[in-house]
Amino acid sequence: MAIVLELQEEALKSDADILSLLRKSSLIARKLDLKDFQEWIYSELNGYKNTDNLPDYRYIRGDLKALNPVHGWVPVVISGEEEKRFSIRKIYDSIPSINSLLVSNDKQLNLSLSGKEIDLLNKYIPFKTTYIILISPNSVSNIIEQVKNRILDWSITLEEYRILGDNLSFTTDEKEKAKNEPQIVNYISNFYGPVTDTQFQQGTTNSKQKLKKTLPKQAK
Repeated sequence: MAIVLELQEEALKSDADILSLLRKSSLIARKLDLKDFQEWIYSELNGYKNTDNLPDYRYIRGDLKALNPVHGWVPVVISGEEEKRFSIRKIYDSIPSINSLLVSNDKQLNLSLSGKEIDLLNKYIPFKTTYIILISPNSVSNIIEQVKNRILDWSITLEEYRILGDNLSFTTDEKEKAKNEPQIVNYISNFYGPVTDTQFQQGTTNSKQKLKKTLPKQAK
């Protein structure tokens, strides 16, 4: 079976292994010299380094909590745009790291805050304390599902242009079509939504924090 069709068949499975899909996609993209797609796969496998190429599906909502000495982790109530600034988070972690966290932890995950964000929050709280952003595992697992969906759609697009890769090899005609068809060359431009005011504001305060496990007894 042609490798593109193999990828398509694998991506259709509900239990498809995301790392296998990414590696097979990387092989196809490299053989077709699709550098932008290779870069996207590299970032998914190794983590994102900056916000310039962060796909829209990696912006997720979390719950801001503060540590109360008596009651444990309690919600921090902020309204308007300030609430969005703290609750909408950018997830830079690699797919292997996300996969590992989801397998080993079925409770809430968390992100810490930058020093600048903590300084802003201290204006609302009458005492200094510790803050975290609680993240639902379902929100994080959606990142993996979005990556699977994009790989599947990409494989379908390649098939529509008769770019299949029989015996792990692409013909000269297939390679030329891959490099010259705008829908293929510019495919990953569909991954990035417009930058909103909230995303822009957050970029000035949200450092690249890594997802971590949260002990169940901490969350209230």
